[in-house]
Amino acid sequence: MGDMPRARLHLPHPSMFSCIHLAVERDTRGAQLSDAERFNYFPATPFPTLSWIFEGDLHMVEDARDPGAVRLSQPMRGVVFAGPRRRPSASWSPGPVYALTVSFYPEALSRLLGIDIQKYLDAILPLGSVLSRGGLEPLLHAETLEGDEPYLRLQDMLRPHWRNRPAIDRAVDLRGWLTSLASRAAFAAAGGGLRQLQRRVKDWTGQSYRDLQLYARVEEAMCHGAEISAAGGFDLAAIAAETGFSDQSHLGRKIRRVTGLSPAKLNALVRSHEAFWFYGLLGARSGNGGYPVRKR
Repeated sequence: MGDMPRARLHLPHPSMFSCIHLAVERDTRGAQLSDAERFNYFPATPFPTLSWIFEGDLHMVEDARDPGAVRLSQPMRGVVFAGPRRRPSASWSPGPVYALTVSFYPEALSRLLGIDIQKYLDAILPLGSVLSRGGLEPLLHAETLEGDEPYLRLQDMLRPHWRNRPAIDRAVDLRGWLTSLASRAAFAAAGGGLRQLQRRVKDWTGQSYRDLQLYARVEEAMCHGAEISAAGGFDLAAIAAETGFSDQSHLGRKIRRVTGLSPAKLNALVRSHEAFWFYGLLGARSGNGGYPVRKR
């Protein structure tokens, strides 16, 4: 059957806590995967990403919500920029692939690249067509990071460009980031009230504070669901009650908006299907074992 595909979740070095949210490394070289297992499914996210594709090709699925009519984009190679995505997404590889994807806080990547993140909502482009700030040109070439531990190499390259930025003493989840974001927006300039605060948040992230809260609430519910699933149960009513949703129907609507799937369907696929490996990593990040590793 060949080797198991490898997926690793990385947290940032403390010096990069205010810049990088997390990173994932995916390596399917040597793994025997069916065409269906070569899909990669992702939720909607407020975080833009940079992806270094070291080996193989990746194609974006034009409409990840319609598996019966899959249409693929042109192959993505090299270094790819993706803006915050307001809908779930998926990619597919025709063969083995090795890639590193790094998720950044939107206001941080705006500073690094010298861009207005609002212009890139739902966009997927070669990094070379986006980068406007000098000094980061080596990042345009995947071979710059090739070798052992590319994520550590990337952070070493970014650190000089992130000196004297806001310090955070620990990695934060989505809720923690939102709290920090609101605080910074409130003190960014004197006066203005709530409306001005909301405008600053949208300027920095491309999305309203209300929309960002949706991601945080769904993340909390999914992490809690992962804990329950790992313990052998899956009680939607309990998950809804413990994460602030009015009932399980309310929870279901919000999870479907972010993932494209009902909670029960998503739970079943994460537990059984290789293509949902990213959700498994997010569940494991909850610190309670997350979703069980798929048996092959």
